[in-house]
Amino acid sequence: MLGSGNQACSPTHAAPCNTIGFLQKNNSLGEEGRLAGSLSERQKNLFSCVNSDRDARFCRTETDFSNMFARDLLPAKNGEEATMQFLLELVDILTNYVRKSFDRSTKVLDFHHPHQLLEGMEGFNLELSDQPESLEQILVDCRDTLKYGVRTGHPRFFNQLSTGLDIIGLAGEWLTSTANTNM
Repeated sequence: MLGSGNQACSPTHAAPCNTIGFLQKNNSLGEEGRLAGSLSERQKNLFSCVNSDRDARFCRTETDFSNMFARDLLPAKNGEEATMQFLLELVDILTNYVRKSFDRSTKVLDFHHPHQLLEGMEGFNLELSDQPESLEQILVDCRDTLKYGVRTGHPRFFNQLSTGLDIIGLAGEWLTSTANTNM
């Protein structure tokens, strides 16, 4: 008897034979559903500290970033808590974007003409201010940038130079950007 990976299965083997070849992934509907359910469950628990042994610094709390600025983050004295909360919020924005990038029901591009963006969006500003922006405004700008940019990792984005979003490559980019401050 042959399994799904064309490998021989024992007729006496009680469990179903789902053997697949080396470096192959079983992308059956059941597997995708299991992975999506697992991802959404992990997403809900990502920042939850209830019944957790996590360090309290890594628990996401409601933080008012509207009166906080870059000067309040590390290396500022007592800036560790603000830095952790800001980064946790940013990671949440990025992971939501990654999740939506793989959703075929989302648009590849939420297109608006520049004048529509300037007229219809409160807080959307292309001018550089002489005054520093609050951390809240920086987070809003991050969300807007991701919302109105082309989702090059989307399954329906086709380009000769793009092969989609590679999660391991993304992790490497985050690691490199964190470790190499010259980037």
